Amino acid sequence: MKESDEDIYLRYVADDNDADLETLLARHRDGLLLFLYGFVKDSEDAEELMLDTFAKLAVDKPGFSPRHPGSFKSWLYAIARRNALMHLRRRKFRTEPLDHEIPSEKDLPETCLLKDEKNRKLYQAMATLKPEYRQALTLLYMDGLSHEEIAQTMGMKLRQIYNLVERGKKSLKKTLEEMGIHDARY
Repeated sequence: MKESDEDIYLRYVADDNDADLETLLARHRDGLLLFLYGFVKDSEDAEELMLDTFAKLAVDKPGFSPRHPGSFKSWLYAIARRNALMHLRRRKFRTEPLDHEIPSEKDLPETCLLKDEKNRKLYQAMATLKPEYRQALTLLYMDGLSHEEIAQTMGMKLRQIYNLVERGKKSLKKTLEEMGIHDARY
C-alpha cells in the first residue's frame, strides 16, 4: 500500500530526511506546476513558485496536523496559492521589457500534458473562463481535490465552491459548443 503524503511529510518534519521531501516533490510537481501556471501565465515563474513552495516546506517546516480539515494536497496547494498571489502583487510593480518573448504553445507545460486535439481545445476553452472558475475546475477535475479541499485551498466557503464549479461548467460548456465541440461530457 502506498504511504500517504501526510505520513511522509510528518516523518520529514521529524527526521529531516531529504528523500521524503523528494518523494512529495515527485508526487505533486506536475499538478502544482499546472495549478501555478493558471495564476502566473509563465512557465518559468510557475516552476520557480513550485520550487519556492517546496523550499518553504524544507526550511520553515510549517505545521500540518492530520486532524487538520482537508488533505495534505489541499494544504500544499493553499501554500502554493499564497506564494502565487504574493508573486502577482510584487509583479504589479515590476515593468516588463517590450521585447519580452511570448512563449510558443509548444513551450508551455500544458502542451506536454495535453496531447490530443480535444484536450487542447478544452485547455483553450478553460483559458477563456474567469480565473476563479478555471481554478475551481482545475482543482476539481485535473488535480482531483474534493469540494471541501478546494474551499480550503482557495480560502472560500464550501457553498461558494459549489457555485463556482456549477457556473464554471456552464461557461465551459457554452465556450466548447462555440468551438464546435458538442459531445463533451459535463
